[in-house]
Amino acid sequence: MLKANVTTIQDAKVKLTLPDGQIFVAPLSSFEGTPKEGMSVALILAVPGADDSARQQLSKDLLNELMTE
Repeated sequence: MLKANVTTIQDAKVKLTLPDGQIFVAPLSSFEGTPKEGMSVALILAVPGADDSARQQLSKDLLNELMTE
């Protein structure tokens, strides 16, 4: 899971700044919930068909993230 900060929201596009300074732009419609400028969000990068250990780790990360909010 990768943390990012919402930099701007314009024309149904959300600009995110990654920890290393890279910019990632995602459609507003791809977000679960409503992002706001300045908010921290989590990006989940997953490969379809990944092995069981990768899916288990992703599940643990998601559960931990949900429990700490």
